[in-house]
Amino acid sequence: MRTILLILFSLSLNIANAQLTTGIKLGLTTGTPIGPREDGATGQLGLGSIAGVLAEYQVNEKFGLGVEVYYTQKKSSFSTPATVDEYDYLFQPPGTDTMVWIVAEFEGFVDGQFDNRYIEVPILGYYYFSERFGLTFGPYFSYMLQGEISGTSNGEVTINAGMLPVENQVFDESQHLETLDYGLVGGVRYRTNFGMNYELRLTSGMRSIFKDTYPLAEGVVRNIYLQLTAAYMFGGQ
Repeated sequence: MRTILLILFSLSLNIANAQLTTGIKLGLTTGTPIGPREDGATGQLGLGSIAGVLAEYQVNEKFGLGVEVYYTQKKSSFSTPATVDEYDYLFQPPGTDTMVWIVAEFEGFVDGQFDNRYIEVPILGYYYFSERFGLTFGPYFSYMLQGEISGTSNGEVTINAGMLPVENQVFDESQHLETLDYGLVGGVRYRTNFGMNYELRLTSGMRSIFKDTYPLAEGVVRNIYLQLTAAYMFGGQ
């Protein structure tokens, strides 16, 4: 019993000395979805934004806990060879003035971009190895507000009339994006005497950004993004 009382007393002292602060954060993201890709595919990192709020609970000099809610934009661009068995092609039958959509086999290249916007909620732990420098780690959960994977396709389609060219036709696969995402966060942070926290984080998704039914994505395609942010903590030291 005496041991239990000592433990409870110690915990109460930690809680009494703990500091709860709230703040706002702004920043930038850069990265791309990463997964198995076709030979000859290329891509470029995109640049997006972050804006949100956070709360931190300083347990003691070394450890802290936090939760954040922010809007984040995850962008990138790509160029990839593509072979599509069921490709929507705008076709003009010979001898008519009417354009009709048909389903055909496509082979060629697709140039496009990701522009996905999420509400993201990381649940974090902090470990400070000095007064100013610390580590950030924990899981995150995301809900997609707006998802876009679109671009143009160039190549050839095969139909009964033979092979026909495709030039700069709109290619939009946004309907195949998953609404929910989750993953892990890890990074480093620096805090100042003026209530500012600066952080560099890496976020890595643990599930594919595409639905299982999407035929053009083989394997898991994860969101891999860096975040560079600045946060102002109200009441911070």
